[in-house]
Amino acid sequence: MNTDVKDILGILEELNVSSGFDVLIPSLKKEIKFKHLSTEQLKSLLKTVVDSPIYNSQFTTTFNRIISENCLDTSVDIKTFTIYDKLFVLFKTRIESVSLDYSFEFSDEEIKEHSLVLDDTKKKVIDLSDHFIKFAKKQYEFLPETINHGTCSIVCDLPSIETENRLERELHKNVKIEVESPEELREIVGETFINEITKYVAKIVTEKNTIDFSTLDFKSRIKIIEQLPTNIINKVIKFIENYRNKTKELITVNVLGVDKDISLDASFFNM
Repeated sequence: MNTDVKDILGILEELNVSSGFDVLIPSLKKEIKFKHLSTEQLKSLLKTVVDSPIYNSQFTTTFNRIISENCLDTSVDIKTFTIYDKLFVLFKTRIESVSLDYSFEFSDEEIKEHSLVLDDTKKKVIDLSDHFIKFAKKQYEFLPETINHGTCSIVCDLPSIETENRLERELHKNVKIEVESPEELREIVGETFINEITKYVAKIVTEKNTIDFSTLDFKSRIKIIEQLPTNIINKVIKFIENYRNKTKELITVNVLGVDKDISLDASFFNM
């Protein structure tokens, strides 16, 4: 490599480090410094637009990799970041590296129903930073929850980034992007339901032993989950719903009287 090219790459790397931004990591209760997205990283995120809309697998693993690459605090273990921590990194990275402006497009039906006055683009821009700061101030805390069933206890907890990565590697690596029949769709929906529940189970404790799910592959985890009674599964689902209902406040914005959702996929990083 040309010496001049090496020099400029070194300068750019130093600039990325010195001009980084702080992100609050809720599970650590402190701020961690991150580098801005590089153009190469942004390109890799945008390329995941062809990802399966059901699994969003490529976007998940790509952004998880970027979290690891861009974290400037070597004292923390990125793998232990929870999916809640990840939301903070995701939004702050979008705001700091792309733009604090985020636009929502309205359908003709929405415009008519709510008597909206918009320009020809049918879009409304919000300040994403202001929206994120309001959510962060609520300081939600998600603690492990134990579900007791006779002599058995199931411990629920938020999945880590490493758990997400393992799920994608083991179950979604060769997933089909296109669903070609209702039967395939039903199968995928059923699998997705079980996979999501499995992500949130941390361990199962019985009189004889404790099964730490982090030590198991996902096929083994799923076999165990499928044998649990439905009343336990319903309580696990309530744990998941509690998390989703709270974080929905971050991904849902009331714009001109209409609730609009922010898509946490490649489109989130469009300029």
